[in-house]
Amino acid sequence: MLKAGGNAIMKTKLFIVSFLWVSMLFAGDTGKIVGQITDSETGEALFGVNILLKSSSMGSASNMEGHYIILNVPAASYTISASYIGYKTITITDIRVNADRTTTVNFNMEISAVEGEEVIVEAKRPAIVRDQTASTTTIEDDDIVNMPVNSFNEIMTTMAGVVENENANSGIHLRGGRSGEISYLVDGFLIENALYGGMSLDIAKDAISELSLITGAFNAEYGKAMSGIVNIVTKEGTPNYHAGLTTASDQFGGNNNNWGTSRNIFNLSGPIIPGLGEIANFNITADFNKSRGNLWKNQLPRDVLTVDVDNDGEYDEGEDTYAMADITANGIPDTVELKKGAFEETGTFDDYQRITGKIVIKPIKNAKLTLGTNYYRSKGKGFSMSYRQLPDRYSTYYGTTTQSHFKLNYAITENMFFTFKGQNYSRDRHNGYKPLLNNKHELWGKEVAIPSAWADYIPGTVTAGENMNWLSYYAEPYADYNGDGQYSPFGAAEYWKDSNGNGTWDEGEYYNDWDGDGSWTIILDDNGDGIPDQELYEDVDGNGEYSVGVDPRLREGDAYDGTSNYEFYGSYPVVNFYGDTIRNGYSTYHDYQWYGTSYSEYGAELTWQLNDAHQIKTGFDKKNHKISNFSGGAIGGGPFGNSSDASWIMYAFNPEESSFYIQDKMEYKEFVINVGLRYDALNPNSRYPDPSRKLLYEYGGQSYEPSDLSQLTPEQMEDADWGYAVLDDDESPKLDSDGNYLFEAAKWASQKKKWSPRIGFGYPITDNIAFHASYGHFFDYPDLSNSYNFTNTNGSGGLAPGLTGINIDNFDFGNTYAPFPVNTADFYIPTIGSPNVKPERTVQYEFGFRAHLAETYLLSLTVYYKDIYDLISSTIYDANPSQYALYENHDYANSRGFELELRQSFKNNLAWYLNYTLSRAEGSAPNEYFHWDVAYLASVYGWHDYNRTFNMSWDQTHVLNYGVDYRHPKGFGVNIIGNYGSGLPYTPTDARGRPIDEPYSARMPSTAIVNMRAYYDLPLKLANLRLYADIDNVLDNSNVNNVFTDTGTPTESTNPNTSPMWMYRPYYWKAPRHIELGITVRL
Repeated sequence: MLKAGGNAIMKTKLFIVSFLWVSMLFAGDTGKIVGQITDSETGEALFGVNILLKSSSMGSASNMEGHYIILNVPAASYTISASYIGYKTITITDIRVNADRTTTVNFNMEISAVEGEEVIVEAKRPAIVRDQTASTTTIEDDDIVNMPVNSFNEIMTTMAGVVENENANSGIHLRGGRSGEISYLVDGFLIENALYGGMSLDIAKDAISELSLITGAFNAEYGKAMSGIVNIVTKEGTPNYHAGLTTASDQFGGNNNNWGTSRNIFNLSGPIIPGLGEIANFNITADFNKSRGNLWKNQLPRDVLTVDVDNDGEYDEGEDTYAMADITANGIPDTVELKKGAFEETGTFDDYQRITGKIVIKPIKNAKLTLGTNYYRSKGKGFSMSYRQLPDRYSTYYGTTTQSHFKLNYAITENMFFTFKGQNYSRDRHNGYKPLLNNKHELWGKEVAIPSAWADYIPGTVTAGENMNWLSYYAEPYADYNGDGQYSPFGAAEYWKDSNGNGTWDEGEYYNDWDGDGSWTIILDDNGDGIPDQELYEDVDGNGEYSVGVDPRLREGDAYDGTSNYEFYGSYPVVNFYGDTIRNGYSTYHDYQWYGTSYSEYGAELTWQLNDAHQIKTGFDKKNHKISNFSGGAIGGGPFGNSSDASWIMYAFNPEESSFYIQDKMEYKEFVINVGLRYDALNPNSRYPDPSRKLLYEYGGQSYEPSDLSQLTPEQMEDADWGYAVLDDDESPKLDSDGNYLFEAAKWASQKKKWSPRIGFGYPITDNIAFHASYGHFFDYPDLSNSYNFTNTNGSGGLAPGLTGINIDNFDFGNTYAPFPVNTADFYIPTIGSPNVKPERTVQYEFGFRAHLAETYLLSLTVYYKDIYDLISSTIYDANPSQYALYENHDYANSRGFELELRQSFKNNLAWYLNYTLSRAEGSAPNEYFHWDVAYLASVYGWHDYNRTFNMSWDQTHVLNYGVDYRHPKGFGVNIIGNYGSGLPYTPTDARGRPIDEPYSARMPSTAIVNMRAYYDLPLKLANLRLYADIDNVLDNSNVNNVFTDTGTPTESTNPNTSPMWMYRPYYWKAPRHIELGITVRL
């Protein structure tokens, strides 16, 4: 119980709250405040006491028993006051409300001898969270601002039960689950990239009010997650204007520290109309970041030698010879010796912008409108081993995510609230070769007219006098006047070297006598001036010069001065039909992918505080998706871009989701129970392939097998349908009287429906000791890409935005089996998406204990167990018309663990925490492709499936996190976060890659890292200034991300075909020590 105390302040005016103005937000971003008002002398309940949350319009009044309740309070810190005629006004500061939690604030009112007398008290945090029924860790903005982190993911990894791995199946894993089993909520809205998983959105840390990680059995209001919930609540506006500006950089310290990093963060908050901040306010945070990352410049760990007399791998003066190569990636030929310590540049970078905005309007009594938006845009280039010699020829990715939402909240009665809400989400991503994309980062296309006059000078794949569909990866169309098969910049003549640049051959200059007549021959010279005519071309991109498009990829046989053999893409001479080198070609990334995933969502929720014990919540949600995917492999290359046959994937679908839940939070003095039931449904809106049945086509009432499709014209194929042979009772295909197969159209995938019950129990024995236990069924749909993968409708559905200029009717996107909507011909045993896959599901049990020790320590102990069923996997079928695989629900996993946390709250300027997790994660497959890989590698490498569980690649047995937060009253402070993790598993193999033990039975070295922020706060007259330094990996430990599976080390492989440069893989190591210096100004 909080008791009034401290100095009394005389007020000339008694502020009495005589009305109720309550606000509400949707599930997951609000809590509630409850308490009782009593007379400090008699202990009797006081009726009609006014309770007000200052700087807001939320409040309540005590009932006949002295109880009050304020529902749906946004997660933040507040000042709360209680006022009553004849009594001192009590004001309590620093009351913290957390999402989904009940904060108890009791008042003992003292009789006042002087009108307007006020007592101000600083709140004391409760020893334990009484209403906790599942493991939840919450970090608030006051702590986040001091941490050496830049994203919410970095905040998550400080918590118990979290493993982040960068080896096989990399990502963030909660309590042993796969990385895709996490749901992300921002301000109560589920944010998801439904096509590929995750949320594809980042929130600037300065915009976060609090972040909660729920790893226990979460309530029924949370859906589509099997391992945990990340719940982010962003800040609302303030009654008065506030602004902040932060800038930071690492551009000092030479090669080792300078990653080209810059961070610029801006925040503005305040009333929309000056003086009316409690009625309408806003908050906006904009965050702009650039960095080349730790992989952009690396030091070679060993000498690379072309001559090594004693074969010791080290340079010996006078005996050995260094290899020479250009490793600077700066576009300037500057060959250097490949000696140990030489710097290699790789061209990597990662730039992104994050913007979060929120407007809150309270137009009438008991109503609140919240408008919010989140924007995330990223651009970058990753590290590629294959393109290591030519990083500028590797792909660049571009991504944009926008999310906007609204919530309209209305208090129907004092104890009942209604919310109507909606959001729009959109994710757009491109990946391709940057120089040939347009300014929207799109592969683009155009119909190009081929002149009739070119009839004798173009390949047979193009028709003169007609249009061709041209893509920006293609070489521009040209008239091959000299017939050498290449665009000839020297003109329509036999090849020669124009040494003096006069445009014609002169005695003494080299030429290739193609026709063997003993003289240089001009093939076309219309004006007879002795200068060969230039080969005409269509300048499609309008840059005034001939564009060759992408060059085919070719692994170089003598890379890095001959020390590497066909490992790296490289450059090569482009020759014509006569063997003349026309120019240098450069292996170029010639794949492209664009995808778009968006959805509109609306829903409603009703919250009813039935009585002091029961809070009922119920809600529904409807979501309409629109997904599109376009990708092409091996696009373009060579004259007219027709040197390869591109492989295409192209689809568009509109799946639909709906959900409903009801839950009851029962809070009694002795115990708390959360019980709920959730219903979810997904309609894929798609037909599905069945590889176990005989594929047929139907046109005009006649069935056709795939081998008979040549009997139909292209026009007839457009009207044909696809399906399967009708089955007899014995499951064999049925024939009609003429011996033809009976046709049955392919069926539509069934609607996926699931009920999931949850229950959590909390037992606070005293104010200092509590137990909790929880049980629940949880499920999630696999990523929608698993439902539609490799689909190719051979129509305009899913066409990338930049290709709207081409004629879709005259372009074959490669699906030779259309209208069968799956492209199997261009890929080797592709894993076809199945809209008939079932939801994956988890059953979880948890038991926890919390105790407040001494004055400032909190001890938490938790044990958990999870069974995970129906994980998807790729199953290979000998299907008609060609072999392919299908996603199906086959795999199983389980995890169990023990979590311990000891935390000291602030005392003597110091707070610290330590959490330890002992866990085991095992299953029948670490990912959906494992069984496919085993089948593929079985004959050559001796892989085989196991009919039992084994370690998962993220099974980290021991994880220890710790943190220290020191804040000196004079303004300087230090915040340290550290992590120790035991070795992650890998599968040991011999030098050829053949397994020599069970999957993931060996362990990599353990890792340890310490990050720190040191800062100094300087209050100025008009602003507050902070100077800070963020130091990652303070101890500069060499932490291992991955190893060679034949040696268990990140530096050596026994494979004799592995060259020194291929063996050096900088991404096998975590980042070294890195320092950023910054300054923050707050007004």
